[in-house]
Amino acid sequence: MNIKMLFRFTILLNLIVVLNINSTAQPNAGKFELEITKAKFGINIGAYRGRTPQTDGLFNQGFSGFGQVYFPFQWSIDYEKNYADSLTIKNEYNNRLFLIRPSAIFHYVDNGSMAFGLGIQFSFLITKQTYLEYQLSGVYLEATKTGLPDLNDGFNLHHFVSFSKPINKHFSLSLGLVHISGAGIGNGLTSNQDVITLGLKWIL
Repeated sequence: MNIKMLFRFTILLNLIVVLNINSTAQPNAGKFELEITKAKFGINIGAYRGRTPQTDGLFNQGFSGFGQVYFPFQWSIDYEKNYADSLTIKNEYNNRLFLIRPSAIFHYVDNGSMAFGLGIQFSFLITKQTYLEYQLSGVYLEATKTGLPDLNDGFNLHHFVSFSKPINKHFSLSLGLVHISGAGIGNGLTSNQDVITLGLKWIL
Protein backbone atom coordinates (compact mmCIF):
# COMPACT_ATOMS: atom_id res chain seq x y z
CA MET A 1 0.00 0.00 0.00
CA ASN A 2 1.40 3.37 -1.03
CA ILE A 3 1.77 5.60 2.03
CA LYS A 4 1.75 8.76 -0.10
CA MET A 5 -1.62 7.75 -1.57
CA LEU A 6 -3.06 7.22 1.93
CA PHE A 7 -1.93 10.66 3.04
CA ARG A 8 -3.37 12.24 -0.13
CA PHE A 9 -6.64 10.42 0.49
CA THR A 10 -6.76 11.73 4.08
CA ILE A 11 -6.03 15.29 2.95
CA LEU A 12 -8.75 15.06 0.26
CA LEU A 13 -11.34 13.89 2.80
CA ASN A 14 -10.37 16.70 5.18
CA LEU A 15 -10.81 19.18 2.33
CA ILE A 16 -14.27 17.79 1.51
CA VAL A 17 -15.37 18.19 5.14
CA VAL A 18 -14.06 21.77 5.31
CA LEU A 19 -15.69 22.75 2.01
CA ASN A 20 -18.98 21.20 3.11
CA ILE A 21 -18.95 23.31 6.28
CA ASN A 22 -17.98 26.46 4.41
CA SER A 23 -20.73 25.96 1.83
CA THR A 24 -23.33 26.32 4.60
CA ALA A 25 -21.44 28.90 6.63
CA GLN A 26 -24.39 30.93 7.98
CA PRO A 27 -26.54 30.33 9.89
CA ASN A 28 -25.09 26.79 10.10
CA ALA A 29 -21.65 27.85 11.34
CA GLY A 30 -19.13 25.08 11.88
CA LYS A 31 -17.38 24.54 15.20
CA PHE A 32 -14.16 22.73 16.15
CA GLU A 33 -14.19 21.45 19.72
CA LEU A 34 -12.34 19.25 22.20
CA GLU A 35 -14.83 16.91 23.86
CA ILE A 36 -14.41 14.75 26.96
CA THR A 37 -15.84 11.27 26.33
CA LYS A 38 -16.48 8.00 28.07
CA ALA A 39 -14.00 5.15 27.70
CA LYS A 40 -14.23 3.09 24.51
CA PHE A 41 -12.75 -0.29 23.62
CA GLY A 42 -12.55 -1.96 20.24
CA ILE A 43 -11.61 -5.39 18.91
CA ASN A 44 -11.08 -6.30 15.23
CA ILE A 45 -10.48 -9.88 14.09
CA GLY A 46 -10.05 -11.48 10.67
CA ALA A 47 -7.99 -13.40 8.14
CA TYR A 48 -4.64 -12.18 6.81
CA ARG A 49 -2.40 -12.52 3.81
CA GLY A 50 1.24 -11.69 3.18
CA ARG A 51 2.25 -9.12 0.60
CA THR A 52 5.78 -10.33 -0.12
CA PRO A 53 6.39 -12.25 -3.40
CA GLN A 54 6.60 -15.58 -1.51
CA THR A 55 3.24 -15.22 0.24
CA ASP A 56 1.10 -12.85 -1.86
CA GLY A 57 -2.32 -14.43 -2.29
CA LEU A 58 -5.74 -14.91 -0.74
CA PHE A 59 -6.78 -14.05 2.82
CA ASN A 60 -6.39 -17.67 3.90
CA GLN A 61 -3.00 -17.70 5.59
CA GLY A 62 -4.20 -17.42 9.20
CA PHE A 63 -6.02 -15.20 11.66
CA SER A 64 -5.01 -11.93 13.23
CA GLY A 65 -6.56 -9.05 15.07
CA PHE A 66 -6.03 -6.03 17.23
CA GLY A 67 -7.58 -4.33 20.22
CA GLN A 68 -7.92 -0.61 20.86
CA VAL A 69 -8.31 1.45 24.00
CA TYR A 70 -9.51 4.94 23.06
CA PHE A 71 -8.38 7.90 25.14
CA PRO A 72 -11.28 9.66 26.97
CA PHE A 73 -11.29 12.73 24.72
CA GLN A 74 -11.69 13.62 21.04
CA TRP A 75 -11.57 16.57 18.68
CA SER A 76 -14.69 17.09 16.60
CA ILE A 77 -16.13 19.27 13.84
CA ASP A 78 -19.86 19.77 13.55
CA TYR A 79 -22.47 22.44 13.00
CA GLU A 80 -22.50 24.71 16.03
CA LYS A 81 -26.21 24.14 16.68
CA ASN A 82 -25.65 20.35 16.90
CA TYR A 83 -23.44 20.63 19.98
CA ALA A 84 -26.30 22.13 21.97
CA ASP A 85 -28.69 19.48 20.63
CA SER A 86 -26.57 16.53 21.86
CA LEU A 87 -26.26 17.02 25.61
CA THR A 88 -26.85 13.31 26.14
CA ILE A 89 -24.76 10.61 24.47
CA LYS A 90 -26.76 8.78 21.79
CA ASN A 91 -23.83 6.66 20.56
CA GLU A 92 -20.06 6.92 20.21
CA TYR A 93 -20.27 9.40 17.30
CA ASN A 94 -23.29 11.55 18.16
CA ASN A 95 -23.56 12.08 14.40
CA ARG A 96 -20.53 14.42 14.35
CA LEU A 97 -19.31 15.37 10.87
CA PHE A 98 -15.65 14.71 11.62
CA LEU A 99 -13.76 13.22 14.59
CA ILE A 100 -10.10 12.87 15.56
CA ARG A 101 -9.50 10.25 18.26
CA PRO A 102 -6.25 8.94 19.75
CA SER A 103 -5.89 5.38 21.04
CA ALA A 104 -3.46 2.71 22.20
CA ILE A 105 -3.46 -0.51 20.17
CA PHE A 106 -2.26 -4.10 20.57
CA HIS A 107 -2.06 -6.34 17.49
CA TYR A 108 -1.66 -10.15 17.62
CA VAL A 109 -0.99 -12.67 14.83
CA ASP A 110 -1.67 -16.40 15.20
CA ASN A 111 2.01 -17.19 14.53
CA GLY A 112 2.87 -15.51 17.84
CA SER A 113 3.96 -12.16 16.44
CA MET A 114 2.63 -9.07 18.23
CA ALA A 115 2.75 -5.30 17.96
CA PHE A 116 1.84 -2.46 20.29
CA GLY A 117 1.81 1.31 19.94
CA LEU A 118 -0.23 4.50 19.65
CA GLY A 119 -2.51 5.67 16.88
CA ILE A 120 -4.79 8.46 15.78
CA GLN A 121 -8.10 7.82 14.02
CA PHE A 122 -9.96 10.13 11.62
CA SER A 123 -13.71 9.52 11.28
CA PHE A 124 -15.77 11.08 8.44
CA LEU A 125 -19.57 11.00 8.33
CA ILE A 126 -20.50 9.76 4.83
CA THR A 127 -24.20 9.01 5.35
CA LYS A 128 -26.49 9.12 8.35
CA GLN A 129 -24.86 7.07 11.12
CA THR A 130 -22.21 5.56 8.79
CA TYR A 131 -18.56 6.58 9.00
CA LEU A 132 -15.46 6.11 6.90
CA GLU A 133 -12.46 5.82 9.24
CA TYR A 134 -8.71 5.88 8.77
CA GLN A 135 -6.31 5.17 11.60
CA LEU A 136 -2.54 5.61 11.41
CA SER A 137 -0.47 4.09 14.22
CA GLY A 138 3.19 3.75 15.01
CA VAL A 139 3.82 0.30 16.48
CA TYR A 140 6.76 -1.78 17.63
CA LEU A 141 6.52 -5.27 16.16
CA GLU A 142 7.96 -8.38 17.80
CA ALA A 143 7.94 -11.03 15.08
CA THR A 144 8.48 -14.77 15.39
CA LYS A 145 10.42 -16.87 12.87
CA THR A 146 7.16 -18.30 11.56
CA GLY A 147 6.08 -14.75 10.74
CA LEU A 148 8.83 -14.41 8.12
CA PRO A 149 9.07 -13.09 5.46
CA ASP A 150 5.99 -10.90 6.02
CA LEU A 151 6.79 -9.70 9.53
CA ASN A 152 10.09 -8.44 10.93
CA ASP A 153 11.05 -6.98 14.29
CA GLY A 154 11.14 -3.23 14.64
CA PHE A 155 9.14 -0.06 14.18
CA ASN A 156 6.25 -0.36 11.73
CA LEU A 157 3.26 1.61 10.50
CA HIS A 158 -0.18 0.15 11.20
CA HIS A 159 -2.86 1.42 8.78
CA PHE A 160 -6.54 0.71 9.37
CA VAL A 161 -9.31 1.74 6.96
CA SER A 162 -12.89 0.83 7.87
CA PHE A 163 -16.60 1.54 7.59
CA SER A 164 -18.27 1.82 10.98
CA LYS A 165 -21.87 2.15 12.13
CA PRO A 166 -23.27 2.48 15.67
CA ILE A 167 -26.05 0.01 16.45
CA ASN A 168 -27.06 1.47 19.83
CA LYS A 169 -25.76 3.65 22.67
CA HIS A 170 -23.04 1.20 23.69
CA PHE A 171 -21.95 -0.70 20.55
CA SER A 172 -20.71 -0.05 17.00
CA LEU A 173 -19.88 -2.52 14.22
CA SER A 174 -17.19 -2.14 11.55
CA LEU A 175 -15.72 -3.79 8.48
CA GLY A 176 -12.11 -2.89 7.76
CA LEU A 177 -8.71 -3.57 6.26
CA VAL A 178 -5.42 -3.46 8.18
CA HIS A 179 -2.07 -3.01 6.46
CA ILE A 180 1.20 -3.41 8.39
CA SER A 181 4.22 -1.96 6.62
CA GLY A 182 7.81 -1.17 7.49
CA ALA A 183 8.60 2.48 8.01
CA GLY A 184 12.11 2.30 6.57
CA ILE A 185 13.66 2.90 9.99
CA GLY A 186 16.26 0.79 11.78
CA ASN A 187 17.74 -2.40 10.32
CA GLY A 188 16.17 -1.96 6.87
CA LEU A 189 13.96 -5.07 7.17
CA THR A 190 10.35 -4.46 6.26
CA SER A 191 6.95 -5.93 7.08
CA ASN A 192 4.13 -6.32 4.59
CA GLN A 193 0.83 -7.90 5.65
CA ASP A 194 -2.91 -7.25 5.15
CA VAL A 195 -5.79 -8.26 7.44
CA ILE A 196 -9.49 -8.02 6.56
CA THR A 197 -11.45 -7.59 9.78
CA LEU A 198 -14.83 -7.48 11.46
CA GLY A 199 -14.91 -5.18 14.46
CA LEU A 200 -16.94 -4.38 17.55
CA LYS A 201 -16.55 -1.24 19.66
CA TRP A 202 -17.95 -0.84 23.15
CA ILE A 203 -18.53 2.51 24.82
CA LEU A 204 -19.13 2.51 28.60
